[in-house]
Amino acid sequence: MRLIQGLFAVFCLTTSSLSVASVFDVGSLAEFALFAGANGQSSQAGYLGFGSESDVHGNVAARNPEFGAGSHIHGYAAGVQAGVGEGVRLDGGWQQWQEHHFSLLNQQLLHLSQQLQSLGGQQTSLQALHGYQGVGGLNVFQLTPVQMAHQRVEIYGNADDIFVFNIADFFLMDGGGILLHGINPNQVFFNFHQYNTATEYSHLAAANIGTSSIQGNWLAPNMMFQIGDGATLDSTRVWAGAMQLNIQTFTPPATEQPTPVPVPATLMLMLFGLPAVLWRLKR
Repeated sequence: MRLIQGLFAVFCLTTSSLSVASVFDVGSLAEFALFAGANGQSSQAGYLGFGSESDVHGNVAARNPEFGAGSHIHGYAAGVQAGVGEGVRLDGGWQQWQEHHFSLLNQQLLHLSQQLQSLGGQQTSLQALHGYQGVGGLNVFQLTPVQMAHQRVEIYGNADDIFVFNIADFFLMDGGGILLHGINPNQVFFNFHQYNTATEYSHLAAANIGTSSIQGNWLAPNMMFQIGDGATLDSTRVWAGAMQLNIQTFTPPATEQPTPVPVPATLMLMLFGLPAVLWRLKR
């Protein structure tokens, strides 16, 4: 009987370790390159404004989207209200959503942001991370206020690295950018987790990114996120309270599909031998 219990325990331990999903579950947010879902008294809550000729390779969801003339969305667009400019192309069409759709996604975003915030992290500046090499696991940092102009921060790692940058203050970047080497951008999170009561955004804080290069997932559930002309946005997602984007090409990271993990040979041998063990015990 003890042998059976031991084998069962080994089986459970092994299979459970094999079936662990990614550390942070982004849920349905992964379907969207851009999401603006805040719901508040500010007139800008849930607003997503595109400049003219914006080219987004993915789905877009915002309570109040406004598409500039000549914009092209290579996916579908969803919202409660729609402001479609001249010559706008929505390859996947328009989806009329109700408030509960946004409430559900916004709750996922808030939960993920709080989960990342709870990790804390080493206090540092973004510039100090230039040349940083990942540890092959979880790398967590708290960034001091970011103010960069024409500076490049290059970070190195491998497919096993997960990076979390918790940001509680302003973030200003113009020129240069953050460049990832060997790191899966799906596993990189820039998390703006606090409120900012700047009067022009009510309870939505502001991040401003100019002609810079950024990658990874940018979370700002209580923030107005601004990107200006000339930014390089390859393998990038932004999920925020509200957004103003004057962009050219915006491309999210490739969505990853879970792959089956083969059962180790030692475990298979144990399972095949289990009936013989049971037969011997009965005798």
